[in-house]
Amino acid sequence: MGKRRREDQELPPVIKKALVLRASGASWVDCAAAVGTSVTNLREWRKHPDADGFLQEAIKSNLEQAHTLLADAAPHLAMRLVELGLDPKVKAYAQISAISEAFKVLKQGVIDKEQQDQIRVIKETLDQLEGGTPNVIDV
Repeated sequence: MGKRRREDQELPPVIKKALVLRASGASWVDCAAAVGTSVTNLREWRKHPDADGFLQEAIKSNLEQAHTLLADAAPHLAMRLVELGLDPKVKAYAQISAISEAFKVLKQGVIDKEQQDQIRVIKETLDQLEGGTPNVIDV
């Protein structure tokens, strides 16, 4: 009985660790070195049917963590942005940049709200078309 084919095995923990490092921005060379394998071996494991899904999930997890970090800091960042924009000791070019960013944030908030309202209306219309009380007349 021979050795099982790579694609019939589970991803080994060291390969998963290398993929997590890659999802965090490390180069493939650095990932291989960090887990004590060769780049050639890592390239072969990248062909594994589960490798891409694992890597994408690690990237998604990193993005969610970063988003949570930014969301938690948002009130403090907004306050600091306002302070910079209003502080007479801050250079004019920095104030202009802070003020501009503040207005961009406000504008994006309005756009996001409008899009959410539009999506809600579309969902309600679809629900009605799919079996709810029809408010739509099909001609």
